[in-house]
Amino acid sequence: MPLWEISLVTFTALFAMVNPLSVVPSFVAMTGNMSRGTRARVALIAGLATTVVLTTFLFFGNVVFKFFGITLPAFQIMGGVYFFASSVMSLLEDESRPETTRSNRAPDEKMVHAAETHDPFSVAVVPLAIPLLSGPGAITTVMLLVALHKTIETRLAVLGGVAAIGVASYLVLLAALPISRLIGARGRVVFDKVMGLLVGAIGIQFIIDGVRPLAKEMLTLLK
Repeated sequence: MPLWEISLVTFTALFAMVNPLSVVPSFVAMTGNMSRGTRARVALIAGLATTVVLTTFLFFGNVVFKFFGITLPAFQIMGGVYFFASSVMSLLEDESRPETTRSNRAPDEKMVHAAETHDPFSVAVVPLAIPLLSGPGAITTVMLLVALHKTIETRLAVLGGVAAIGVASYLVLLAALPISRLIGARGRVVFDKVMGLLVGAIGIQFIIDGVRPLAKEMLTLLK
């Protein structure tokens, strides 16, 4: 696979899991009383922190695999199940319920209070970057990419996709106020559904890729 294609696949898979548009309501709620410049700096720190977190798992994820003795097919199947389950939950969410009870990324009163009473830049790291942007789904995606791409060149290509996600997250949060007014609550629901379908498809593909070598090994043993 060409390096540019690895970067593109990385960006696409991570964008579906990070889904920065779903973080827009939380960002607006937590930074609504800040100046424009402060909001821009919070968005920048959140994007940088997201990149750092995912990059850390990119270069040290293989240590976790070796320590626990996890094989690639096992992690592909488990990651695929996680993605598929997350997708089904997203697609079957009751749209008639208030947004604050539907989405685990919706504004939370405790988060808003923390933003108002603590350093806004610390809020950019927690909870914006961790866990709203670089949550379990994004980290699992990076771990799978670590197992799939073992050479320095391919890892750097993955890093390019990770960096692009950080930039995309920064740009979305930077434009959070106009985006929130433009797409509204209904637009975010539609986008979340589309991302849910994409995540589900990625999960099924991971399961197929994980089961295939196991099936071949079983057939070989039966011969």
